[in-house]
Amino acid sequence: MKINNTKNLKKIFLNISLVAVLFSTDTDYMWPTNASNTLTAFFGEMRPHRYHLGIDIRTYGKNGDPVFAITDGYIYRLKVSNTGYGNVIYIKHDDNNISLYAHLSRFNEKIQKNVEQLQFKRNSYLIDHLLEPGIIKVSKGDIIGYTGDTGGLSGPHLHFEIRDEINRPLNPLNTSLGKKFKDTLKPQPDFIAFIPLSDSSRVNGFNYIQEFEINNSSLGTNDTLSVIGDFGIAINVKDKVNSQPFNYGIYSIDLEINDEFQYGIKFDKTSFTQNNQIYLERNYELLELNQGEYYQLYKVSYQNNSFIDKKSKGSLIPKEGINNYKITIKDLNGNENYVKGTFVYDKIINPDFIVNELANGGWIINYKNIDNIDNIECKLLNSSKSINESLSCDLVNDMSIHKNNAIIINNTKSIYNTLEITLNTDKGKTVKHYALLDKKPLHIQGDLTINHNYDGIRIDYEENEFSGMKPSLFFQSDGVMKKDTLVRVSKNKLISNLFSISEFMKMSNISIRYETDTFTIIKDSELDKYLVKPGEYSEKIIINGQALFIHDKKTFYDDTIIYSHPVNIFEEQSIINPFYIGPNAIPFNKPLKLIINLFDIKNQNKMNVCYYQNNKWNPLYTIRDETKVISAEIKRGSIIGVIIDDKIPEIDNVVPRNNATYNLGDMENFEIYLKDNFSGINYDNGINLTVNEKNILTGYNIYQKKILTVRLKDYLKIGKNTYRLTVSDNSNNTKTINGNFYIKE
Repeated sequence: MKINNTKNLKKIFLNISLVAVLFSTDTDYMWPTNASNTLTAFFGEMRPHRYHLGIDIRTYGKNGDPVFAITDGYIYRLKVSNTGYGNVIYIKHDDNNISLYAHLSRFNEKIQKNVEQLQFKRNSYLIDHLLEPGIIKVSKGDIIGYTGDTGGLSGPHLHFEIRDEINRPLNPLNTSLGKKFKDTLKPQPDFIAFIPLSDSSRVNGFNYIQEFEINNSSLGTNDTLSVIGDFGIAINVKDKVNSQPFNYGIYSIDLEINDEFQYGIKFDKTSFTQNNQIYLERNYELLELNQGEYYQLYKVSYQNNSFIDKKSKGSLIPKEGINNYKITIKDLNGNENYVKGTFVYDKIINPDFIVNELANGGWIINYKNIDNIDNIECKLLNSSKSINESLSCDLVNDMSIHKNNAIIINNTKSIYNTLEITLNTDKGKTVKHYALLDKKPLHIQGDLTINHNYDGIRIDYEENEFSGMKPSLFFQSDGVMKKDTLVRVSKNKLISNLFSISEFMKMSNISIRYETDTFTIIKDSELDKYLVKPGEYSEKIIINGQALFIHDKKTFYDDTIIYSHPVNIFEEQSIINPFYIGPNAIPFNKPLKLIINLFDIKNQNKMNVCYYQNNKWNPLYTIRDETKVISAEIKRGSIIGVIIDDKIPEIDNVVPRNNATYNLGDMENFEIYLKDNFSGINYDNGINLTVNEKNILTGYNIYQKKILTVRLKDYLKIGKNTYRLTVSDNSNNTKTINGNFYIKE
C-alpha cells in the first residue's frame, strides 16, 4: 500500500524531532569556578520556609577566586543587594537556559563599570537591572566576577543556579556539570517515623508519632510494628560525599508498600511559586518538636509540588496481617540505599498495673489484665526529664517474674528510679510503659501545651519529674464539666486524645488533675483561641488586650485555630509578660501579623518584638509609629516578648586612621567594621558616610559586618580630607564619628 499523506509525514517528522530534543546530549557546561569542585549544599535541601534551589561551591573561607560563564550567552540581569544573593549575575545562554552566580565579592571590570554607572544614575548602592540582549555578551570560560561573601550567608561560597528559559530552577547536577562531581558513598538513613493521621489511628498502641532508629546492619527497625488506622511514614536521611565533612540532601526517594508504588519524590526541577511547599513535603511537626528533618512519604492536601511523583498517594491504610514496606533512597551519582521492614494491622495490649513497695525495699508491679508474662524488655531511667541516661536491666541481678503476672525488682541503683518496660505475653506484646521505683512526689511541676496539626488538636502535659501517677484531663464543654484520659507516651510526657477543631473550640477551663488518696493537684491553662479560615480576613485581641493578631486570607492552607497563653520564662528582660502564640505544628503559608499594645510611648522607638528560642530573645523586624503600639510578623508558632535595646552600635577598626597619611593609589576603600549585639545594624538606611562633605553610596557586608562603598577614590583629594560617619541600629540607637586623614600622590 502506497502512503502519500503529507500531514502524516509532517507529524512523524515532528515526533522524531521532539524525541531527538528530549534525548539530545546536554550542553557541555564549564564548572563555574576554580575555587574547588567541592559542594557544601545540594539542590532541593531545606532552608527556613523555602527550598535551596542551587548548589553551593566551597571556597574554603576565602574570596576572590574567578567565576566563569559556563557557556556562551549574554548577561541579562545584574543585582546588588545587602541581603539575599548579594552581588549576583544572571546569564541567558544560547541553549535558552539561565545561569546565576551569587554572593560575588565583585564583578569583572566591564560589568563593574556598568553597575557603578547604574548606582550613580539611581543614587543608590542597591540595584536590580535588566539588560537588553547583547549589551554584554559572554563566551564560555570568560571571567565574569569573583567569589565572595555578599548578601545573606553563613560564610564565603559561590551559590550557583541553572534555570530554564522561563526561570524555573533545574538541578545543576542533572546537566553535564554532574559529570564533574564524583561521589561513591551511599545515602545514610538514620531514623524512620510512623505518624498516626486520624483520631482512631495507633502506632504501637499510641496516637502519637513514633520514631525508630534504623539498624545499620539490617537497614530496618528491629521489631515488627503494630499499626491501626490511617498513618504515614517519614524518614530522616542524609547523604555523604567522599572526603567531605558535610551532610547533604538526597536526590530521590521511593516508597513501596507490599511491592506496590506508594510515593516518590525526585529533586530535579521546580518553580519559585512552589517554595512554600517545603513544610508540606518535610514533616513540619517533627521539625517543630526538634526531632530533625524528615522527608514525608505521603501526599497531603494543598500540595502542589513538582518534585513529587504525580502517582504518589496519601495516607497508608494497612491490610489485615503483615505488611511490608521498602524505601529506596538515591543520590545524584546513582548511589543507592534502602530501608525495609514490616508492620502488622493488630491491636497491642495496654497494661493495667499498680506498683507497690515491698518490706525489703524492693518493688512489685502487679498486672491486672495480663495472665502470663513470657519475658521482659526493660531499662532503668532517671525520673527527671532533663536526664536521658539509662541503665540496662541486664545489670540488675535481682529481677524476676512473680506468679506469671507480676514483676519483682530490687533496685540498688537509686539514681535510676524509673523503669521502662515492654512485656511479651501469651496474648501478644504490651505498649511501652513506666513504673516509679520511688516515693510518689508531693509536688508536681510541668508544662501544659497545645499541639495543633492538620489532623486535629491534642493537649500535652510534660512533667519535670516522672510522677508514676495517671492524671486526667478536665474541661468544660456545652456547660458540662468533662473528664478525658491522658496517655503516657514517654517517661515524662502525657497526651490527650485528638480533638477536632469544632470540639476544641467548645472547650474551656482546661486543667490537668492528679487525684491521690489525700489531695488533688490541678494544673490549669490560660488559653485564648480563635478559629480562622483561608480566604477570610480576621483580627482578634488576645492576652487580655496586650496583643492583637491579624490573619491574612492566605496565612494558613485550611481552617486553623490561633491560640495563645502566658509563658513563664525565668528572666526579666521582656517588658511584657511573655506569651505563646500558635499553632505549633501547622506550617504558615504567609506571615501572621502581631500588634503589641505598650500602653505607654516611653522608649517606644527602642522596643523590639522578639521571639524566644535557644534560651535567648531574638529580635523580629519591628515597625513603630507614634501610637502606643509596635508590630512584627511571625512565620511559626513562637514565644513572644518585647525587649528594649538602648545600646549604641560600635564602630571598629576604622581605616583611614585619624590624622594618618596614605598614598592615593592605596586608598581604594575605607575599612570600617560595625557591631551591634541585639537588633542589628540598620543597613538599609542607617549608614551615612560623607567624605569632604559629599555623600558616599554605601552598602553593607552582613557576614563581615563591614561597610562597602562605591568609587570612594573619586571623592578624595591631595592633602587634607575629612569624613563623617553616622550609624544607626534597628532600635534607633545612633553613633557618629568624625575624622581627618591626608592623601599624597
